[in-house]
Amino acid sequence: MDYISSAGLRVLMMASRRAKAQQGIFAIAALQPLVQEVFAISRFNLIVPCYASVDAACKVIGT
Repeated sequence: MDYISSAGLRVLMMASRRAKAQQGIFAIAALQPLVQEVFAISRFNLIVPCYASVDAACKVIGT
């Protein structure tokens, strides 16, 4: 995706919390540059793990 709003960030945060509550794993992969910048500015990348690619995420989270 090329854009994410604050509402989108909220949805991702809620999904992350739900995954943690169920002992699951939630991560984001392959962010577009503009979305990556939004994550960095909002410090959302400190809340939800972000990976450069889907392969990198799968290697780290073990799927």
